[in-house]
Amino acid sequence: MALERLQFCFHNSGKGQGATEYLVILGAVLLVSLVVVSATSASTSSQSSMKQQQSQAYWSSLSPINVVSSKVVDANLVLGLKNVGSSTLRLDGISVGSTNLPIYPYYSGDYYGPAYCSRPNDNFSEPSMTCSLMIGPGEVAYVAAQGAVSGTAAVVDCAGKASTEISDVHFAYSVSGSSITNLVLKGDKPIVSSCSVRTCDENWTKVPGNASLLVNDFCIMTFEARNSNGVAVSQTSGTIWRSISQIDSVSNCSALGAGYHLIRDREWMVVANNVASVAANWNSSTVSVGSLKLGNVGFNSSVSYDGNDPDVGIGNSTAELVLSNGQSVWHFSGNVWEWTDVSVFENKTGTGSNGDDSAGITGGQMPDTFPTTQVSGQVEYTAINTFNSLNYSRPPVSSWDSANGIGKISLNPGYAYGSAYSSTLHGLARGGNWGWLTNAGVWALTTVSAPSRTGYQYYGFRCAR
Repeated sequence: MALERLQFCFHNSGKGQGATEYLVILGAVLLVSLVVVSATSASTSSQSSMKQQQSQAYWSSLSPINVVSSKVVDANLVLGLKNVGSSTLRLDGISVGSTNLPIYPYYSGDYYGPAYCSRPNDNFSEPSMTCSLMIGPGEVAYVAAQGAVSGTAAVVDCAGKASTEISDVHFAYSVSGSSITNLVLKGDKPIVSSCSVRTCDENWTKVPGNASLLVNDFCIMTFEARNSNGVAVSQTSGTIWRSISQIDSVSNCSALGAGYHLIRDREWMVVANNVASVAANWNSSTVSVGSLKLGNVGFNSSVSYDGNDPDVGIGNSTAELVLSNGQSVWHFSGNVWEWTDVSVFENKTGTGSNGDDSAGITGGQMPDTFPTTQVSGQVEYTAINTFNSLNYSRPPVSSWDSANGIGKISLNPGYAYGSAYSSTLHGLARGGNWGWLTNAGVWALTTVSAPSRTGYQYYGFRCAR
């Protein structure tokens, strides 16, 4: 009735008055429209929230595994799983539809741990590189099922959404210590999860995980660590923190807070494999043709850099490597050696002329070249006979060597610098220093120093989270 009066006045009034009344009508219509849109949006949000509450209520009522929380973070379905049974359960896998998703620990600080099979009680199968998680009665385990959103065949659709419904979720499990195995828990209703994107710190790079290497998504320093009043920072200016031991590198990264750590050796390999898959990192612009870019190109080997920052500068494009997600990492293929978290031992035979292992290694974790003679010095990856504990370190193409820009391995059997002559513990450092020139690379590895070695100007580090 009110609208009819407004229309009547508009048709029977002067032009000025009619224009004013028309604006009033238009304002009223727009206001009504906004109220309707707002009410619809609130209703949609309310419905989504209600669905999530109903989903959580349903999945937290199942037995023997409750899903007490769920969300999707990047390419990971993050779940809180509680064992409500009376026996320890072995979680053998999580799948969405027919896609099996590797599982990793997830922490409230929004970071992932290494694969669950790294825990002493969890089951690990070396040939298949699979993990099984042991969950005790009453225990809640927070897991990140990697690969829920990946490639063109995403099993979870979070694109442009605040939440998503995940159907056909299966939990494969067994009862520990019994013959009850190959059980499957499948709910009749979808899991409703929020969608979010994890961000890394400023001047840090997000690295996509690699299930075959048992590494989930993580963040690393974009640049080698620099010393800012005793704090490790990632930035383009300042002096690279070097002449440091592996032990102190571990401490400096841990001091940054929960979840921060010296880059793990497997994480380094994830970056190496990733950048090697990107055409822009090859001098031919074609993957596997030519050579990967080296971060130390531009150094003059006849100049002593002792006491000076060896950084060739951000302006040197060869020092930048691009990841598959478009983000970059600098000086990963040469500048200073960068400690990783791993140290390896060898079973010293003492059969060499100097009482070392130059005549052969019998067991241990060190890579070796030939069954009868262990080479000391810089060797090609193609010369390695057995990688032992470093099988994950193999390049994806077995014929790649330093001519392809991957770098060489430096071996020093029976002796680790910075410790007693008889030491058999060797810390790992990657990438190569400026003096290695074309022997540096993303796979370059040195095993010549003990974890405690300090004062060696060619060693630096990079943190991860």
